[in-house]
Amino acid sequence: MKPTEHLSDNHLIDSIHHGDLQAFELLYDRYAGKVLKRCFFICLNEEQARDLMQEVWIKVFLNLHTFKKEAAFSSWLYRLTTNHCLNYLKTKARSEQPFPISPPTTTSPITQTIEVHTLLNKLSMEDRTLLALKFMGEYTYEEISAICEISVSAAKMRVSRLITKLREEINS
Repeated sequence: MKPTEHLSDNHLIDSIHHGDLQAFELLYDRYAGKVLKRCFFICLNEEQARDLMQEVWIKVFLNLHTFKKEAAFSSWLYRLTTNHCLNYLKTKARSEQPFPISPPTTTSPITQTIEVHTLLNKLSMEDRTLLALKFMGEYTYEEISAICEISVSAAKMRVSRLITKLREEINS
């Protein structure tokens, strides 16, 4: 275990407020991978996801003073990430399909990945967000409800319906 791994998010945030930039670097190292995955899951473009991730961390640095310590920092961070990515997509004009391919003739791993991305791209941003939080972020339904600002039962129901919908699409 690294000596800094025991430091809580709130301790690091307090240090950042007192001018400790190394604490910000530690916070970045702790969450950068998850933020990048979240950005990629929303925009489905690796290069754009990296750009969005950098923009998110700039926003974190500039807005960290608005974080309320009663909540989990990770929830605040992922909500900020989600909102930033969704705002980006709202302003971006999508002139072409992200995966303009003909129907596959084989089921190679690459083809399956493309099929999954195509199915995910058909979902609304809200639905993709729910799936990403549950399966990529491994959040509990309680945490998902806080991040998405919906009830716990609504989060459970929507994730269950999305899984059923995706299974039906894959099997058809």
